[in-house]
Amino acid sequence: MTDNDKSTGAPSEGDELKEALAEGEAEEEAKLSEGSDKTPQERGEQVGEALEAARAEEAANDATPAGQTSDRKTHLRVIIAVVAFAVLLVGAGIAYSALAPQAEPGVEVTGTNAAQSTEVEATNDSTDAGSEGEGANATTPAPDFSMTDAEGHTLKLSDFRGKPVLLNFWASWCGPCASEMPDLQASWEVNREDVQFVIVDMVGMSGETEETAKAFLSENGYTFPVYFDKNSSAAAAFGVSGVPQTYLIDAEGNILGGYMGAMSPSVLSEGISMLTAQN
Repeated sequence: MTDNDKSTGAPSEGDELKEALAEGEAEEEAKLSEGSDKTPQERGEQVGEALEAARAEEAANDATPAGQTSDRKTHLRVIIAVVAFAVLLVGAGIAYSALAPQAEPGVEVTGTNAAQSTEVEATNDSTDAGSEGEGANATTPAPDFSMTDAEGHTLKLSDFRGKPVLLNFWASWCGPCASEMPDLQASWEVNREDVQFVIVDMVGMSGETEETAKAFLSENGYTFPVYFDKNSSAAAAFGVSGVPQTYLIDAEGNILGGYMGAMSPSVLSEGISMLTAQN
């Protein structure tokens, strides 16, 4: 600030910042009050009109000596909006962490290339049930869950005991899932007498629906049996937060191994061999 500014009482930059913050808060409160009784569509239209008016006003102000001051205030309002949005994101993250389904103890699948927010390389987390050493005879029972078949009948994973099970979680929007489907179809056609294929669609995950899943299967000619996790029972039991995931389960209902990510033909073949060796 110059001596002339002090003598004339011109506002300082700090005063301008405070004034802009105060104006921003007042405007936000007024908008919230005005829009409380509007529908989402009406509020959206109101926001669009406000943005258009703001752009027109900004263009006009840029051509005046006061444009620089107005520009600073506009930037301050943007900063306020960004901070508020960041707070909402943090809150959403905390809520997701608290509400996301948790895996049952002992059910662990590491690895990646599962379709989530990001994709990473797939790896295998299989357990050799015949290995020597401490815990060689230990087993991990597969957690039970309910699902529905294509006709809407409800059944449980435990209903499949008596014959080995290849359990696969997938979704129609999932690229890695789609890449392994032809191999699952071919393997099912060859091994369905010895191994039960329980292919579970994760209804509700990222907008997945039973209708989109059935349309995907029909369009691609897949005929293996598919089940639907309509109530997130499977997601909660196995802690499924990304797809595809595959588990090998013996005839007694114990987990032999697990794989997260799209299986190659060789990985799938190895898994089938592990299951048929139990017969």
